[in-house]
Amino acid sequence: MKVRGAALPAAAVLVRLVAQGLTATYRLHRLEGARHLDRALDPPAMLACWHEQTALSVLLVRRHLLPAGGPVSILSSHSADGELAARIAHAWGVRVTRGSTSRGGREAALYLYHELVKERSTLLLMPDGPRGPARAAKPGSIVLAATSGAPIVPAGFAVDRGLRLRSWDRMIVGAPFSRVAIAVGEPILLSRASTDTEREEARVEFGARLDDLTARAGRLLS
Repeated sequence: MKVRGAALPAAAVLVRLVAQGLTATYRLHRLEGARHLDRALDPPAMLACWHEQTALSVLLVRRHLLPAGGPVSILSSHSADGELAARIAHAWGVRVTRGSTSRGGREAALYLYHELVKERSTLLLMPDGPRGPARAAKPGSIVLAATSGAPIVPAGFAVDRGLRLRSWDRMIVGAPFSRVAIAVGEPILLSRASTDTEREEARVEFGARLDDLTARAGRLLS
């Protein structure tokens, strides 16, 4: 959604109200792996899904993460879309760190480390964002897990009715009153002493788990 300049504040309010109203109609058909989700609700932790499922993840954020009472954080890029997302997140009480892997990446990583270690936050993470390629986990999340000691809790989302946007990630937006299924997997833990080879293996495994959990969420709807 390309909105810039003076239109941004009004657009942020409109998108937030639409997202709140739409999410309120979603019916949580099945949540598998609730015991793993509990780990994400006990920060510091990272809850991860593919970028295409960002809109569906709002259901989990608003119904589970925020009511748990602990800080919730996201990384938002410096783009116009990132500014829009940041404004919406702030309105929901979510902490926002600005940056991306392409601009301000090192600084953003330091802020996220602070969010996890000092603020003891739950970080909502999309490892293939903000520009893709889609469903390709980048190494930053693995490095952050290893240096902070915070676990990555992977999750997959699926919806029975909706549409895909014409964005790079083909983001999924559920239709009103659609059914949503969520599959949460076992946390991924890395040691600070892990080698580059071990971290690369973890990155590949991380992406495979997100794919498997996404497929599992789809099967839960059938």
